Amino acid sequence: MTLEQQIPQKLMIDLRYFGDDPDTRTPMTRLPAAVAEWIARHGLGGVILFSDNLQSPAQIRALTSQLQQAAACSPCPRPLLISVDQEGGRVCRTPREHTTAFAGNMALGAAEPSQPQLAAEVASVMGRELAALGINVNHAPCVDVNNNPQNPVINVRAYGDDPDQVARLGLAQVRGLEAAGVLATLKHFPGHGDTHSDSHTGLPRVDHDRAHLDRVELAPYRTILRQVQPAMVMTAHIQYPALDSTTLTGLDGRQHLVPATLSRRIITDLLRQELGYQGVVITDALDMAGISGWLDLTEAVIHAFAAGVDIALMPVRIRCEEDLAKLERLVAAIREALTGGRLDGDDWRHSLARIGRLKARLPSVPALSAEVLGCESHRQLERRLASAAITELCANTLPKPAGAHRRWLLLLPDLDKAHALASALQELAPTLELVCASLLQTDDKLRTALDQAELVVSGFVSPRQSVAELGGMEDLAALDEQALIRAHRPRRLATLLEQARRRGRSVVHLSLRAPYEFPLVSPWCHWALASFAYHLDRPGRGTSYDALARVLLGLAPAPGRLPLKEIE
Repeated sequence: MTLEQQIPQKLMIDLRYFGDDPDTRTPMTRLPAAVAEWIARHGLGGVILFSDNLQSPAQIRALTSQLQQAAACSPCPRPLLISVDQEGGRVCRTPREHTTAFAGNMALGAAEPSQPQLAAEVASVMGRELAALGINVNHAPCVDVNNNPQNPVINVRAYGDDPDQVARLGLAQVRGLEAAGVLATLKHFPGHGDTHSDSHTGLPRVDHDRAHLDRVELAPYRTILRQVQPAMVMTAHIQYPALDSTTLTGLDGRQHLVPATLSRRIITDLLRQELGYQGVVITDALDMAGISGWLDLTEAVIHAFAAGVDIALMPVRIRCEEDLAKLERLVAAIREALTGGRLDGDDWRHSLARIGRLKARLPSVPALSAEVLGCESHRQLERRLASAAITELCANTLPKPAGAHRRWLLLLPDLDKAHALASALQELAPTLELVCASLLQTDDKLRTALDQAELVVSGFVSPRQSVAELGGMEDLAALDEQALIRAHRPRRLATLLEQARRRGRSVVHLSLRAPYEFPLVSPWCHWALASFAYHLDRPGRGTSYDALARVLLGLAPAPGRLPLKEIE
């Protein structure tokens, strides 16, 4: 394999949109001829697909087949790593109407005491369905320890805030995915659980000392890597001065503390030598502001490779045929760095060998029929997890059973969620009088609705969504709009619930994400439940809302246990 053929093997690109110009927002659902020709001419490490690329089982299988066919035509044919972020919960890239839409990691954390085998079962089903679509890499599980209530990006993507539980469930999911034939990715090394900011929008810094990092952030990796060697580990764009205090010069001419993605002390000395990881290290998306906000991306790729990273994820944005020239320029720059001595030749050869061994494990065609997608046994597991995760945040002190209240007000973050809960309740108790309301409505309208209700059921999603959940960096505009809409909503909700209690109404609160808002509303609640999931998995309905409805009506228990010590 020539050097020009080797370099693309260390790149994983995204093709989320593709059209006639760099600003296109046309989803790429078939492989464009120009991209196919580039892959056939040069080869490629892999691609990452987003929900925009994935519309139906037949379309997805056709797309992944087209990608592999292009790679098979290259001078040194090697299969592509075709990847997605399929964590469960809100981070679900496959179409929910066709595939099983599990609640996420924190739901697994809540369900573990009653059903410890769920994590492995869920991962196995995820793996089987991805394999049936021709997707061979899942950038999961997330083994961050969410020990910061203000963390805007991890939150329910974590199993909880106990490093031992995170390690147990992460290990189970690695084994479940890889037994199903899909390569697993531990992320985000060395830990993204204790940050106040999102590396999509800035460069976070974790200032804990080494003893704390060993005890919390690094503990799941140490435990898991003693027992298995996952296919991949994904790095975090986060500064850890206790692990590496060296600096790099940024685009602004200033010195910046090196983030983990670009740190040889963290990737080679810590991950590989101290923790013993011998698999493939991949960066988090390099278009995130944690890297692209202060460093030229070509330089970032070279620094990442010098640090010991094997694959650069999303190093250039490809949106039209003209953008393929960016890949050519990146390949040329990497070649110059290698021949000029900036990159070590032995490191390069070892890295290529790791990638080669990984690709040798890949099947050439989907091993499973599309009939497994969203099949009844998988849907049953989806319902089991949703039900097992429902957790009581406080004891039920309602003056009478919820179902004995005739007029209910469902006050949720938006009307879609309110209608999903209403549909589930109405199916079980058709005589209930349900009014749906949203925190986006005016105070006057909500006060009128409160006056007419006997039982107020509030719901909240806290904190706001991150671009990781919405898709990627190109979703920042939607995130900013949502941030404005949701500003100060927890306190407003608390005020409304106080008014309801003072008017003699019964109040139940539903925490639909991580229940960090609960202390704010708890003085006004007769009862509170957490579901750790708020997504709709079919039009107008959601499995977690169905599970909440059964518990609210006394038809099922709330068996979950809160996986967050902060709120106990």
